[in-house]
Amino acid sequence: MFFSVQKELFDILPDLTIGMVVAKGVDNTRPSEEIEALLDQAVEEVKKNFIGDKAQEHPRIKPWRSAFTKLGISGSKFPSSIESMARRILKGDPFPKINSLVDLYNSVSLRFLVPMGGHDLDTLKGNIYLCFAEGWEPFTPMGGGETTLVPKGELVYRDDQEVLTRNWVWRQCEKDKATEKTKNLFIPIDVLGEVGRERANEIILEISQLIPRYLGGTLFSAILTNYQRSIEFQI
Repeated sequence: MFFSVQKELFDILPDLTIGMVVAKGVDNTRPSEEIEALLDQAVEEVKKNFIGDKAQEHPRIKPWRSAFTKLGISGSKFPSSIESMARRILKGDPFPKINSLVDLYNSVSLRFLVPMGGHDLDTLKGNIYLCFAEGWEPFTPMGGGETTLVPKGELVYRDDQEVLTRNWVWRQCEKDKATEKTKNLFIPIDVLGEVGRERANEIILEISQLIPRYLGGTLFSAILTNYQRSIEFQI
C-alpha cells in the first residue's frame, strides 16, 4: 500500500510536514484506565495552559486558519479538528471517550495541539492519498448522513474509492473509523511549518511508545515532505 501527498499542496505550503504512523496488530477490544487517564490529563492541561480565550487564536491553531485561506477553505465553516476539540474543552463541554485507540491518539493530539485522525486500514480500498478532489469522489460522514460527491478542488484524504476526510482535517468518513474491532490503523499527523517540523518527529516518538505499551502490536512510521512525497508500507 502507498501513501502519497499531491505535489501541488507543497507548492502552496512548502514547509508542510506530514507524519504518519501505521499500527498493526493492536488489541483495541478492552477499555484502558491508563489511556483514559492520559486523555483526562491532556484535557486538563488544555484548560490550564491554553493561550488566549478563543481556540482559533492559539499560536498552534491559528496557522490552520491561514493555511485554509490559502487553500480556499473557510476556517470558520470547516474548522480543523484540533480547533474543534480545543473549543469544546474551553466551553466546558464533556470531552468524548470513544475507545482506547481513539482516546490514545486524541490525548496526543491535545498535548501537541496538532490535528490527528485514525483510519482503519482493513476497511480501505487501494492506496491512501492527500490530494485535491477530482469531483467524482463520494463521502459519507461519520455518524451517518447523506452520501455526497465532494467538489472538485477540495483538499481531502481518500483511498481509491472514496473520501476519508473532507477539507483536509475537518470531518472523517464513517467507513474507516477506529472501533473495538480495529487491528490495523493509519494515523496521519499534519504539521504546518509555523508549528515546526520537529513536532512530527516528537509526535511519532510519543505514539510509537504509547500504542505498543497499552495496545500491543507493531509500528511503522515515516515523514513526508516536499522532498519525499510518497511512501510504501505493508499491512
